[in-house]
Amino acid sequence: MPIISSPETLFGEVVIRPARPGEEDVVLDLLADAAAWLDGRGITQWPLRFPADSVRAQISRGEVLLVEEARQPVATLAVTDDEAEFWGPVTEPAYYVGRFAVARRAGGGGLGRRLIGWVAGKAADHGRQYVRLATVRHNPGLRGYYERAGFVHVVDPPHARWEMSLYQLAVTPAVEVSGREHHG
Repeated sequence: MPIISSPETLFGEVVIRPARPGEEDVVLDLLADAAAWLDGRGITQWPLRFPADSVRAQISRGEVLLVEEARQPVATLAVTDDEAEFWGPVTEPAYYVGRFAVARRAGGGGLGRRLIGWVAGKAADHGRQYVRLATVRHNPGLRGYYERAGFVHVVDPPHARWEMSLYQLAVTPAVEVSGREHHG
């Protein structure tokens, strides 16, 4: 089930919405820009450009999100209900975040942290216990970023197809307090 089915305002003119069929290049351009920036710093995390087919199916399932500011794309992420390839069979309900990229022109303003908080809020609203992600093991800057955002390192799987670290963020469930929602 997609995390959202229609656009939502995050703040100001920043809107998050499901990517639509035909927007593969918009998503791929954001990912390619992030990959090139990382590569320029000696960090190989992603291919310099993912194949279009790799996002087409996720877009059709409603898993790929685009973030726009004043109708211009500034970030993308995929949010899924399952990531058995990396996490194996799990029983705790979680959202899995992947292919998370913020355009350089939007970097440094806290958009990434706001998106993590938004996903965590949706996870709480939808009864998930965790927000989980995988990142490359040899990127201490990104690992530190996620740790500062509250993620806890779970494991570095020894037999994964790439050197990764798995992280999870425990989600505080939404509870009813005097007829209003309150996040514990």
